[in-house]
Amino acid sequence: MKGYDGFSIFPIHFLSRWFTITPMLQDLDSLAARIGQLVQFTRQLQNERAAVQARLKSLEQERDAMRDQLQRREAEYSDLSASMGAHDAQLRTLQAEAQAAQSRQQTELVQYKAESEAYRQRLAASQADTSRLRGVADKAKEQIDSILVRLPGAPQE
Repeated sequence: MKGYDGFSIFPIHFLSRWFTITPMLQDLDSLAARIGQLVQFTRQLQNERAAVQARLKSLEQERDAMRDQLQRREAEYSDLSASMGAHDAQLRTLQAEAQAAQSRQQTELVQYKAESEAYRQRLAASQADTSRLRGVADKAKEQIDSILVRLPGAPQE
């Protein structure tokens, strides 16, 4: 059987050579064990790296979902803000129109009150004239009756 470096490893032959190879074999065994540990550690690191990458990918997806949600909410906010601005402008316009209508109605009310007062005064004057004319008409009737009674050929009562 052949051993390391092409030398036979039987202790019977080359016994003196065996003692010089043994530390080298122990070093190689130690090195092989360390390489095994490094391989195991490397695999563990690769597994941890894969887990970290998976977690990172999950977090990136979550971040992207939150970014999308934020963009949707910002768009909604922008739409609502624009809508609110339009409603505010519409409200101001309606308030201005209502105020103008109220002002017109106040002016018309004052105008109608003035006309009503003028009609009342004219009615009172007309009623006074009518009353005065009735009185004059009654006097005239009395005078006419008294003249008619005094006429010759008038029936005597």
